[in-house]
Amino acid sequence: MIPIARGIEIVQSVAAEKERPDRMPAESVPLSAAMHRILREDVAADADSPPFDKAIRDGFAVRWQDVSQTPAVLEVIAESRAGKAAGIELRPGACCEIMTGAPLPAGADAVVMVEHTERVSPTAVRVLRSVRENEGLLRQAAEIRAGERILSVGRRIQVADIGALASVGKAEVLVSKKPHVAILATGDELVEVRESPDSGQIRNSNTYTLQTQVVAAGAEPVLLGIARDTRPDLREKIGRGLEHDILLVSGGVSMGKYDFVEEIFSEFGVRVLFDKVAMKPGKPTVFGHRGQTFVFGLPGNPVSTIVSFHMFVRPLILNLLKAENTGPRMLQAQLDAPAKYDPARTAIVPALLRFEKGSYRIRTAPWKGSSDLAGLSRANALVVIPQGEGTMQPGEWAEFLSLE
Repeated sequence: MIPIARGIEIVQSVAAEKERPDRMPAESVPLSAAMHRILREDVAADADSPPFDKAIRDGFAVRWQDVSQTPAVLEVIAESRAGKAAGIELRPGACCEIMTGAPLPAGADAVVMVEHTERVSPTAVRVLRSVRENEGLLRQAAEIRAGERILSVGRRIQVADIGALASVGKAEVLVSKKPHVAILATGDELVEVRESPDSGQIRNSNTYTLQTQVVAAGAEPVLLGIARDTRPDLREKIGRGLEHDILLVSGGVSMGKYDFVEEIFSEFGVRVLFDKVAMKPGKPTVFGHRGQTFVFGLPGNPVSTIVSFHMFVRPLILNLLKAENTGPRMLQAQLDAPAKYDPARTAIVPALLRFEKGSYRIRTAPWKGSSDLAGLSRANALVVIPQGEGTMQPGEWAEFLSLE
């Protein structure tokens, strides 16, 4: 068995070896389709933001010296609102009614909130509270200057990024083309979700959890269905899967009499680089490659499959997409309850996570082992318990993967 970190290192190093300019080329997509895609261009501001001195509150644009002593009565000489500037210059003793987002008139250097004023007449206002210079406004280019970079290559586009791209006129965005990931579930015991299992049968859940994880990672799933535990059926479906960028085969990689997956991999010339990881669950995880296709044999137990994907497949997909951050998304939390070490393997188990008093708190969740999807669905994280002897104590820090 190899350690988890060594497995991740092998996957990433092979991905780097197989890198070539035409692999996962950039493609242009509409801004509306860019969410969660990996950016393949640096994006710069095409104008100052804001493009003018603007009010950030409703009220009155003033010369701050005129309201240094309050109350002060000022003449209201104009109105400025978003999309329609006042087009005047303030003289001493005058002010301009102004709305949030509107351009400041020339000569104004502060904005008094409307709540701190009272109308004296239609053309006069009494200011009840003084303001500092530049209070209540945002100067031109305070957020960003024209030509300044706002987003960099490799970024996974998020909600705020969509707004930023729209604000600089990016109707089309250059992103990484999605790799195609073939998904094959194996086992004579599997039936489709819509079917009622007979005695000894179970519904195929791995295809759907893997499909969801592939989409979330930013790739395009290709479903190959179920392969039975026979060499001809496995051979035919694995052969089709090897035509894609990544092939995921769940089940058939342990030591059972009908676990033929690695044998079929060998027939196709797949170079297997590891087939056991010191990880619980997920020990019988296989990784290799044939030509430009990356191949994973994932455990058949559903929780093991999900964990192995998190640790090895997702980082590979992000590497192919040329994302800036490709490793497993590890965070840290303090244990709320004891957690027993495993002397042989690192345990990655369902956990209950909460945020309290400025830090994450975590405890292992009740579950019955690597086939217990119901137990996993009650959890919101996977906590990492390092290989070792004894027990981790409450208050110790542990790494975790969020499931949310």
